[in-house]
Amino acid sequence: MTTDDARVGVDESTRWARVEDGTWLRLHRFAATAGVGGPTPDVCDPGRTGTAVLVPGLGLPRYLLPVAARLAGMGLETFVVDALARHGRARRAAPTIAGLAEVTAAWLARRDQGPTVVVGHSTGAQVALEAVLRTQRTGQALALVMAGPTFTPAQRRLRGLVPAALTAYRKDTPKELVVLKDVARVRTDLVRIVQSARRHPVEDRVPLLAVPLTVTAGEADSFAPVDWLDLLAARAGAASRSVVLPGSHNNVFTHPGLFARLVVDACERVAEG
Repeated sequence: MTTDDARVGVDESTRWARVEDGTWLRLHRFAATAGVGGPTPDVCDPGRTGTAVLVPGLGLPRYLLPVAARLAGMGLETFVVDALARHGRARRAAPTIAGLAEVTAAWLARRDQGPTVVVGHSTGAQVALEAVLRTQRTGQALALVMAGPTFTPAQRRLRGLVPAALTAYRKDTPKELVVLKDVARVRTDLVRIVQSARRHPVEDRVPLLAVPLTVTAGEADSFAPVDWLDLLAARAGAASRSVVLPGSHNNVFTHPGLFARLVVDACERVAEG
């Protein structure tokens, strides 16, 4: 199925949300069109309910739109968070793990829409983790998916980061350059996010989770090798799992169907309690 096929029967819209401290974030919403079962009935359950919230790496949302459309076609109302978008002269999130997590959590906390799976990719996995830690005590039915989670302890120094960066994208596609439109918008924010992410000890934060965790990455993702995934899953406790999928670091873009099925499964697990 092509990306265009995945958007058949899916309604796309954009909305702005203002959280309590006056910060704005933009949300790309995808939902199955009323009365339409989705592009492929074999993967779409008309009775499925739930929400997926996608947090992009480096604050660049565009590459997550195809998988968001897949998720909507499979029955989940899906939001892609764009916390670095500018809403006129209004305040926006600080380009750090804490700043992006704070505004995402503030929006999550005021929602009560049934089972919700929060999905973060790359540095967005770190943002999603912190956002869930801030909201998990609200009583919402939450699950967390951390895809391609950065950074391993060795990669927090340049001598470990550079070799990983040289091979992390080897199974990706030039089509991912669609994010260049986002890069032009955020510019130096990328440096601040990376610097913040390298100081963020993911392995010390996952034990604080009280919700089910799935950690996943592409088989050739040198940013998130299998031993790193297994370590995070082990530290998060019994309600966690580690799943390796095809592809490399951006397999959420190159393999949206497989990744969407993993997210739907995480949502169904939390819905079943």
